[in-house]
Amino acid sequence: MYINRFHLLKLLGYSVITTVYVQLEFEQGHSDSLNYYKKLIDYGEITTFPLEIEDLVEMSNVPQSKRASDAELSCFVVARRIGGKVLTDDRKAINYIRQHIQMPKDTITQLVEVLIEAYLADHLGDHELRSIQEILENNKFKIKFDLDREAARRRWMMDEKC
Repeated sequence: MYINRFHLLKLLGYSVITTVYVQLEFEQGHSDSLNYYKKLIDYGEITTFPLEIEDLVEMSNVPQSKRASDAELSCFVVARRIGGKVLTDDRKAINYIRQHIQMPKDTITQLVEVLIEAYLADHLGDHELRSIQEILENNKFKIKFDLDREAARRRWMMDEKC
């Protein structure tokens, strides 16, 4: 929402799905986030994916914890069932849920990885990564390294392999 780059997910070939639990979490949050979310739903950018009985059973087998919400847990369960990826930056939730649900490491990604992937696919440039990092930091989303340097390093490493 803050960086206004949701379209990158589609450019990278991702289809974004969510669950009713995510919607409920947005409804309990800030109105700006809820309005942004609803707009994406209305425009068909995000599809609400139905949970099946097996999903609910699997969710109930994970002990309730403040480290992971039902929204995050439902996304992990659905991603595992359909062979998709989970996009979350909540490291505590990732670690907690992975204790209870076995998923390959490459099926969980974070915003930084999506931004670097977009850079490597030439959808973002160095200056855009710097600007995005600044915007995120101004909104209390700290990245512990220089995003543009890390993306350039990864591009260089890819080029070296060729």
